Amino acid sequence: MSQGLQGRRTDMSHLSMHDIDQMSMEQMLRRLEELREELLQLRAQQALGGSSSNPGEFKQTRRSIARLLTSINSQRKE
Repeated sequence: MSQGLQGRRTDMSHLSMHDIDQMSMEQMLRRLEELREELLQLRAQQALGGSSSNPGEFKQTRRSIARLLTSINSQRKE
């Protein structure tokens, strides 16, 4: 990733369907992997008793993963 995108990574955990529709399949799969890693980190942080800086981030990340999977599955059926 370029330096500019790395700084925005946590802000980008929420993806709208509009953003997803503009991505290629490769971009969607790459973003899905990034979101899964982010969710894993959030779960580990929560399990260790740490408080998240953004309590809604866990929910946003899960929903973004669901949106990506929905879009990926619908494109594969076509």
